[in-house]
Amino acid sequence: MDTIVLSGKRELDIYVNPQRQNLLRCMQIAGVPMTAKQIADQIGISASSVQHHIRLLAELGIVAQSHTEQIHGITATYYRALPKTVRIGSLVHDENRNQRIALMQADLSRTFSGFLAYCEEESESAVSGRQFGDLLSGIVHLGREEAKELYAAIRAFLDAHEAGAADSEAWEYAVIAYPVEREAHE
Repeated sequence: MDTIVLSGKRELDIYVNPQRQNLLRCMQIAGVPMTAKQIADQIGISASSVQHHIRLLAELGIVAQSHTEQIHGITATYYRALPKTVRIGSLVHDENRNQRIALMQADLSRTFSGFLAYCEEESESAVSGRQFGDLLSGIVHLGREEAKELYAAIRAFLDAHEAGAADSEAWEYAVIAYPVEREAHE
């Protein structure tokens, strides 16, 4: 999967916008090309606003036109989220650092809130054996090469399953892994 690195203020301003994040999420969950009207109906803004946001995301190379169709004599344009990894430079300490942190916090908060809502909704289904989401956390001990291998395995798995298939469901995820210092025990 191609990686897009957002480094400038304008790029970050485009990407960090909450409406554009919501629009991207909507397109990724759908997993199929959508019209501006379909997206607008899903996220509750006007189709012209969606087109504005799509134009800006297309400048970054994150969204592109998929195809057009004639529907009742009107040409409908379909857009798709491109299979790209977006890097926001979370380790960079510059004037845009707070904006990057705010994006990461909002993304994690939205994912966790969605998980909690899902758990409330699906508690009955979980008892019947249906697969459900879960939160895994803890400490693993890895060498530098093993950490790279873990990241590569996760990235490869996610890349292979990014496109929707007829028999698949959209799963939202957040993965955080970082090295921690060992605490000295007296």
